Amino acid sequence: MHGIPSCATPAGAGAPARCVVTPGCLPAEPALRAHLAHTRRLRPGLLLHWDDAHEQEDLIAQTELDAGLRIVLLLEGAVDVSYGSRQVALSSARGGASAALVALAERDQLTRRARRGVYSRRVNLNLGPAWLAQAGTACGVLEDFMRRHLDMRRWQMSPRAVAIAEQIVHPPQLEPLLQSIYLESRALELAGEALATLHRHPSAPPPPAPAALRPREHQRLRELHAFLGSGQADGLSLDEIARHAGVNANTLQRQFRAVFGTTVFDYLRECRLLRARRALEHDGVTVGQAAMVAGYTSAANFATAYKRRFGHAPKLARSRI
Repeated sequence: MHGIPSCATPAGAGAPARCVVTPGCLPAEPALRAHLAHTRRLRPGLLLHWDDAHEQEDLIAQTELDAGLRIVLLLEGAVDVSYGSRQVALSSARGGASAALVALAERDQLTRRARRGVYSRRVNLNLGPAWLAQAGTACGVLEDFMRRHLDMRRWQMSPRAVAIAEQIVHPPQLEPLLQSIYLESRALELAGEALATLHRHPSAPPPPAPAALRPREHQRLRELHAFLGSGQADGLSLDEIARHAGVNANTLQRQFRAVFGTTVFDYLRECRLLRARRALEHDGVTVGQAAMVAGYTSAANFATAYKRRFGHAPKLARSRI
């Protein structure tokens, strides 16, 4: 959903505001502006959106959608949307992380209903005709499904899909190009699982649903993510980092990997390499000094790691000053 909402006054006291979203403009409502902040057009016809928040107000928002496939993946909380006359209401209270795939054979209306205070952590994928045509001609089951307007398939997300969706909701801080590649690679994996459900026999048992992290646990991991990136954790052991987060080391590693797709020390190493590169490019430090910033006692080992990560030797970064 994207565009500017034209919000009508509620018909009665306590009624939710109604907004019609016009594509192409920035939203005026703060709740929608925040909602749309996590929307990325990765390629023509491939739109990704994610949320991890409580709704700020009661709201009914509507917009027009082109034909294509719509994928809704709910990790935790609740979501209530309709594509035309087809309602998609998902809740993690009914069995963990769940998802729905909806076919739009023609242009139709999307209606999103929000209630103040309701929490959702979710990922939405829009696969439009341009992307589908580029990906390859649909055939068999998929082609059949796409012709049936508002047909829907629900499923319980696999543990792998849950981990990938969590990585989208909390992506690492990367350069714009690298982050687009990161998000697109994960979006394609989720699209693959969604489309694979069309080939699964209706009587086949769904994969087991993993236990979802609670909102407080996600908040703790976000705070730890910022702590690791700040440089304050440099030199700390895993046990010391775990004590700072208020959990044991095994729990920390498992939850951190599920949300961010990497280990604590791999992320810490990435942060230190990025700081070393900034020091080379902007502060004029020597390669040896940059190695110390990155946590290496050997400049040669640092140069090897730097070249593997950034594709060129650290001395070239310093020569750009």
